[in-house]
Amino acid sequence: MTTRAGALAVAVLLLAASAAALAAVVQEGNLRITVLSQIQPYRLPRDRVAPIAVFVSGHVAATNGGIPSQLDRMTIRINRRGRLVRVGLPVCRIARIQPATTERALERCGPALVGSGRFWANIVLPDQAPYPTHGRLLVFNGRIGASPVLLAHIFSTNPFATSFVVVFRIHRIARGTYGTELSASLPDALGNWGYVDRIKLTLRRRYHYRGSSRSYFNAACPALKNATRAVFPLARATFSFAEHRPLSITVNKTCAVKE
Repeated sequence: MTTRAGALAVAVLLLAASAAALAAVVQEGNLRITVLSQIQPYRLPRDRVAPIAVFVSGHVAATNGGIPSQLDRMTIRINRRGRLVRVGLPVCRIARIQPATTERALERCGPALVGSGRFWANIVLPDQAPYPTHGRLLVFNGRIGASPVLLAHIFSTNPFATSFVVVFRIHRIARGTYGTELSASLPDALGNWGYVDRIKLTLRRRYHYRGSSRSYFNAACPALKNATRAVFPLARATFSFAEHRPLSITVNKTCAVKE
């Protein structure tokens, strides 16, 4: 079986922040990555973060109709005005959801859920055309050792029951435009199974901790003092492939100030 992890998976985590769902596209040669995104609410505070919900769909394709190059690694840097707040949120351990059906993963780690959606994929078998399949995608607040992570759980029943977990490690960036980095290795998670080529995902989680309401996903609008709107680089993503040079894309978004 040929490794074909040409996946967007949840690589497009937090590549969204606008009222209108506008597509961001990067293409080189036959390889094209498309991200369609939206955030709610569109109006955000200027000087403090507020809860947000992020809606994302993504597609990776070979424009010549073939199988995309194998995606080895992805790195996503998020603007410093976007923050992940996990204090007081339940934590999921990877051993509890791998292997597991969608129902079992929710039963074991439901309190740690921060996102959900669907994926479409192709299983690649020797000397055969790719076999299409689809299934559920869940994202959990996790931890490996003492390090915070996001656990993306993929489960499909067709042509056989299979589950995988893609681990996104979370790192803080001390200086610059971007304050948080998410990174993941696809071959480590998907092995020789196949490649995910399309996802639809909603990232949203409100919870209570010590009597106060909190949100895992938060953002502020970085408008200047006398401005009511701002255009800013929300995220920069880099995709590294086995048979193609890395592709990077900067996602610029617009927000309005909530008075």
